Formats: sequence, structure tokens, C-alpha cells
Amino acid sequence: MSILLTPRLKDCRCIFFEEIKCMASIGIHSHELSSKQELVIWIEIYINLINSQSITDSIEDTLDYDEINSKVKFIVNTKHYSLQETLIDKIAQFCVSLPGVKAARVKTAKTQAYENCKAVGIEVFKWK
Repeated sequence: MSILLTPRLKDCRCIFFEEIKCMASIGIHSHELSSKQELVIWIEIYINLINSQSITDSIEDTLDYDEINSKVKFIVNTKHYSLQETLIDKIAQFCVSLPGVKAARVKTAKTQAYENCKAVGIEVFKWK
């Protein structure tokens, strides 16, 4: 079932970024403090249809994906994060601060945390 079927999002569309790969300084263990590790990020941005349509087919009428991708990479690379929770909250807050955005769903995963699993991560859904 799509989250777009949620009544509060019935007038929205979803812009998504699937598997943004970054090298991040993140974690609490000694080996995580001394080197970066791969972090994968998924983002869904729920924007009002009225703020994401373009009669002129111009980027000025909607969100610029390049700006979003660049800002997310900037947030990741700004500092060392001890916790994924801190980083994901910053990314989610940025997403809902964008004009016309009603909500955002963000997931992060560390792909090198454990040998016996593909990734370990968290997910948050934030309303404006």
C-alpha cells in the first residue's frame, strides 16, 4: 500500500532518491572514529502537487533534485556523527523545510557494520 493513499497526502506526489551512496564519518567504535564507511540513504519527499507541477516545463516551478542531492551530501560530510539517529533527523528536517513539502521519509543504513548482514539502519517519517 502506497503512503500516498494516506488522506493527508492525497494532494501530493512523491519525489524519491533511492540509495544515495556516501562515505560518512559515523559511529561510536574506535575503527569508526578513524575512517569513513559507506552509508546508503533513501529519501521520499512528499510535495503538494501544486508546488511540483510545471506548465512551462521549467525547474524553477518545482524542487531541484540537484540541490537536494548536494545538500544531503553536505549534511553527511559536515561532521562526524556518533549516531545514525542524529544524522537522519538532520536530513529529515532539511527535507521538510523545502517549500511545498508536507512530509519526508528517510532511511539510512551502514553497509559495513556487521559481517553477517547486508546493512543496519533506521527509518524516520517526518511531517511538516
